[in-house]
Amino acid sequence: MIKILPQNIQSIMFTSKKQPVVQKQVSAADSVCFNNISKSPDYISSKMLLSLLKSTLNGQKADISLFQGRTYEDWVRMYNLGHDSAVTPLLLDGLKNTPEIKIPDDVLENMKLTETFAKRYHIRQEEILGELIKLSADNGISTVPIKGLGFSLNYPDPQKRFGGDIDVFTFKHGTDSSKTENNMTYLFDEIFKKQGINVDTDHPKHSHFRYKGMPIENHRTFLDLKTQFRMPDAKKLDKYLLKVFNPSEAVLPMGTKTLVPSKEFNNVFLAYHSMTHFLLGGINFHHLSDWAVHINKNSLNIPKEVKGTALEKFMYAMTNLSNKYLGTNVEAPKNQKLEDAIFNKMLDPSKDYFHNTIKRPETKNSFKIFKYKYDVIRNEELQKIDLLGPKAGSVRKALFKAFMNHVHNPKTFKYVLKLV
Repeated sequence: MIKILPQNIQSIMFTSKKQPVVQKQVSAADSVCFNNISKSPDYISSKMLLSLLKSTLNGQKADISLFQGRTYEDWVRMYNLGHDSAVTPLLLDGLKNTPEIKIPDDVLENMKLTETFAKRYHIRQEEILGELIKLSADNGISTVPIKGLGFSLNYPDPQKRFGGDIDVFTFKHGTDSSKTENNMTYLFDEIFKKQGINVDTDHPKHSHFRYKGMPIENHRTFLDLKTQFRMPDAKKLDKYLLKVFNPSEAVLPMGTKTLVPSKEFNNVFLAYHSMTHFLLGGINFHHLSDWAVHINKNSLNIPKEVKGTALEKFMYAMTNLSNKYLGTNVEAPKNQKLEDAIFNKMLDPSKDYFHNTIKRPETKNSFKIFKYKYDVIRNEELQKIDLLGPKAGSVRKALFKAFMNHVHNPKTFKYVLKLV
């Protein structure tokens, strides 16, 4: 039996015949996960997940053959992969579209729980966004959600598109949002500082704070310009995003009126955001789902500012993955090596794809340890260049960044010649 704790979307408890009682804090991922079976994803569980996700997004039946003869462990691994990718709430419609699929009862109940959680969280986010919009409007500021809530309107059921924090971009009400002088990001911070809220301003791209428990990111820029040497064309594309931002009014599921960015903005911003996760963090099926929804509605557009960049290659690769796994039908040049690299990273976001060809030495020799760490950085950058072009990586700049990280935190120098 599964229980959702009343009046509390931050903490979920459930029990199962095959699982002990679990108390789990929830953040920007999903509500619960099975923790007594390996979470290591595999191709069987990923194909199950993608077939259900494709069914949900397109209203068609899932591929029944993928689910025949599956074990309990296969189902739990699929659930865990969906959990890690924050797409579990989207899978239930795929099961409804394909009633022939037989799913273990406790897995189904936990999927229903995540769906309930996602909807409650979406409603709560809409309430909070409505308050942010009103507070900022009282101070002559227009507030626009980017990603998350606004983009969820592109899904068949927006409340099943799970989001973590609320990202916003602000500008002076009644002015041209593309003009940098109309950016109200710092005044927006002051509104909440005056309420005694601690606003973290350490990151150059955005401030960060919690409003009534909800994490908020208030953007100075759309892309991270301070670390642009690790991400190609950031400065140029941030200017493009500002130019095409062009927000228009939309209505969220509970009736909140908000501004949302243009499809031209989403086209480049979604792709660049996903590429950042691929190169610097963990990309997952959540990003592929967003891209599939976007190109299914708007097709694929490569603006002249993106032509010849690493992002153009990445957009083509994501489009082909969407075609292959999520039912879109948008033509794009193929790059099998890049597509495989992205998909393998989605299978296991915790795995550092770029490091896996360098064997970790079993030694205490300081010189060999230092060479190993240099080889890891060099290999990472060379693979990025191989996959996305010369602007996607730089050995020299990556080494400089590693050095400066140690300068800013001198205590870490002792680990340079150690394997930790």
